[in-house]
Amino acid sequence: MLEILALGYFIKQIRKVAEEKGIEPKKWIIATVVSWFATEILIVVMAFLFLDIDSDSILVVIIPALVTAAIVAYFILNTLKQKEPIKVS
Repeated sequence: MLEILALGYFIKQIRKVAEEKGIEPKKWIIATVVSWFATEILIVVMAFLFLDIDSDSILVVIIPALVTAAIVAYFILNTLKQKEPIKVS
C-alpha cells in the first residue's frame, strides 16, 4: 500500500515539474515506473541468490528494495528538475 502511495507521489511531482518546464511528462513517468519495479525486482532476486534468504524472511529484503526504488525515483525527479525549460516561440 505504501509503495503505491510513494509511486503516486513521485508521478504527481514529475508531472507537475514537467508541465512547469514545458516538457512532455509521459516518458519521465514511464521511466520512473519501470525503474521503480526493475530496482525492486533486481534487489529481491539478488538477495535470494546471494544472501540465501528464504521466503519467510522476505520482509528483510522488501524494505531495502522499496527504499532503493524510492531513491531511484528521487534521482529521476531531480534530473527532471535540473533540465532547462523548453522555450515556446
